[in-house]
Amino acid sequence: MKKKLFLLLLFFLPASLFCCSQEADNKTKILARINDYHLTLDEFDNEITRDFELDDDFKVTDKAKRNLLEEIIRKQILIQEAKRLNLDSKEEFMRTIQRYWESTLIRNLIDLKGKDINKKTYVSQEEISAHYDKMTNGKTSFPPLEDVEERIRHEFIEQKKTKILQEWIDDLTKKAEIEINEELL
Repeated sequence: MKKKLFLLLLFFLPASLFCCSQEADNKTKILARINDYHLTLDEFDNEITRDFELDDDFKVTDKAKRNLLEEIIRKQILIQEAKRLNLDSKEEFMRTIQRYWESTLIRNLIDLKGKDINKKTYVSQEEISAHYDKMTNGKTSFPPLEDVEERIRHEFIEQKKTKILQEWIDDLTKKAEIEINEELL
């Protein structure tokens, strides 16, 4: 048994070392140098992966890789020129970055809370039936419940999620210490 384990280790150890060293190589292999900026193979592969995730029609071909590399080079040249002109330290740029940072942070928070709310939100069959009865109000020309049930369920779930999210924001606001200088308003 020990001998089999030893042989397995002997076989897999070089393979794992090869995989790890290849990954480390990709992080240090320089695909392109644009002035003082070095684009590693690993960074380039990450860009390809990101494009692939964003665009379902994206096909990884030699031409697509070449086009992506040229795009990265153009972008890097423009960034370097903007930095040379100190545009990255201008107040307007800093405000734009701050607004983007704040918006992204809030969006990520709402997404996180939304996922939590999604797990806990449901609509009962009784709620759907009661809403359907209210909608039809004795009308015979209305489509059968089976035809509109999914739409009603979806509408109810969205209403509940919006209400829960608004209550959460209101609760955060109540807990916050807020002071307003009315004279300056």
